Amino acid sequence: MAEFNLADAAQGSDEDAAWRAFVADLASHLAGRWPAMPERLGERYPAFVERAVQQALGLGVTRAGAVARLVNLGFVWGPSFHERPDHAWAPPLLAPAGQSPQAEWLALHQLVQRSLQQLQQLPGSRITPQALAEADGALIDRYGALGRHGDPAGLQPADPPPAPRAACDLEAADLRLVDEGWLQQPVLGGTAADGTAPDWQRQVVAWPAPLRLDAAHPLPAQIAALSHPPGQGPQARLQVKLRPLCVCDGDVHPRLDFGGPHGRWTWAGHAGKSASWLLAPRAQPLPRAGAGAIVAEETSPELHRLDIALCGLRDSGPALGAQRCTVAVWPATQWWLQWQRSPAPAQALLPGPRPWQRGPTLCRVERDGQPQDATALRRQFEAGLDAAIAAGLQALATAWAALPGIAAAQLEGTLGLLDGQASLAWGWALDTGAGLGAPALMRVVGQLAVDAARADLQLTGEWGADAAAGDALAGTRTRLQLRLAGHARLQQRLAREDASAPVDALLGAAVARWRWPVQVQVAPLATATGRLAQLLAPAGGALVGEAGLRPCTSGSSGWEWFAALRLEPVHVSLGSHDPLLGWQTHTLALLPALTLVDWRLG
Repeated sequence: MAEFNLADAAQGSDEDAAWRAFVADLASHLAGRWPAMPERLGERYPAFVERAVQQALGLGVTRAGAVARLVNLGFVWGPSFHERPDHAWAPPLLAPAGQSPQAEWLALHQLVQRSLQQLQQLPGSRITPQALAEADGALIDRYGALGRHGDPAGLQPADPPPAPRAACDLEAADLRLVDEGWLQQPVLGGTAADGTAPDWQRQVVAWPAPLRLDAAHPLPAQIAALSHPPGQGPQARLQVKLRPLCVCDGDVHPRLDFGGPHGRWTWAGHAGKSASWLLAPRAQPLPRAGAGAIVAEETSPELHRLDIALCGLRDSGPALGAQRCTVAVWPATQWWLQWQRSPAPAQALLPGPRPWQRGPTLCRVERDGQPQDATALRRQFEAGLDAAIAAGLQALATAWAALPGIAAAQLEGTLGLLDGQASLAWGWALDTGAGLGAPALMRVVGQLAVDAARADLQLTGEWGADAAAGDALAGTRTRLQLRLAGHARLQQRLAREDASAPVDALLGAAVARWRWPVQVQVAPLATATGRLAQLLAPAGGALVGEAGLRPCTSGSSGWEWFAALRLEPVHVSLGSHDPLLGWQTHTLALLPALTLVDWRLG
């Protein structure tokens, strides 16, 4: 019989017409293979084939080749053979057919194999095992490459065609990372008696347990690994070992394919049973602000694809089949950062101008245990944060000295932001408890013993009322003293070693916020008028700010050190008693709203 030609049968019509053409061709083909059936049924033969096809579709068998094979078994065992008690072995084999194309083809393969066994146990049967095997093979040749019923593409050839016919599957597989011992993570130990000097050590990290694959435990959608780019450190090696149960062709299967930026590597046959290769992540540039400037930057992995190719057929039992997963390789770089900032000494800016003297800053950065140049980081603190504090204090001094009517203006005291010590370590890590099938996580450990803000500033001066102040305070003189003071502590121990808590929750709490009301004291001074100004209510205004870690505002995915400080407008309500006019009040604006510091590292 000529080979079935879908294009000629459908003649460019729709999918239903193509399927009808397939059913008609199948009926013709089976009539030639088993002539006794159409002879017995006569005019009912086409309806018999159509009913058998509909039964197959109802069982979840939709691929044309699989439908043909199931209908063929109806010719061997009789119509609706799978519903008869003497064929109780058939329904369990057919049950998984609707799960996937692979499960469908496996179900028909095992159904045919069981039928062959049954025929061997029936001596004298009208149909021999050899006849069934030849008929089934002819159906695979004729229809095996066709698509499935209900596909928008109709019965166009499948890619790849479900044409395997010999048992070919894995008994087990083993995937693991080898070459252990080079990955080390900074570990935070005890703390000195003063609570500010954490003890750091480097600890060797073992890889997660190997993945063991079998029919009940297929390959996960993704496996994770840590490695260094070529030339930047040791690289992880992925090893895959396959134990075939049976193969269709020892030169073709099993086959390993590993694709990525390197291209595609393939191992087939005997070479495909065991292979290993180095993994490479994406090269990650340093932050523009220098090593250690960004904390816990969640860089992107390099993605590779691993394919284990077999036919996925077993004569009995569940099959492991072809496997595919993504191999995500994250950078193995482990960072360690420590900075220590000493507070600035108490000093005076008014009368001035006088320069602000900052305290010293020390910074240390290590990458995989190797010291890095921390000059840029230290400069960010000294020429960045400390310079911003100095500029903010100068703006405060200028505003205070510019108050109308002020004399002998003075500003003295101390102000510090992010003073103290911070020690942090971070880097990608594998969740050893979850295994290779879990994604890498950003590990962060550290300790903060930081004064997020410490202020004790005193602004003093003698203020005399003039006509601009109105009649209420005319002729009075008052000594004003403003105190901006407070202390915000950032004392935390940070630890994220597994995926139980997101890194955002950990580092999102590493920030201190404050609002310190301005304290004002008024001391009236004697004048020739005899009038005295008095403070009527607490002053309005406050020193407001926040400092610590926050998500990067520069576009990076990591966290940045920052400090912000601003002054709310400061005003007081003063009153004076006049023998003729009585009690009178006046609101005196002492300082305007000022942004004193708005700094971020980098």
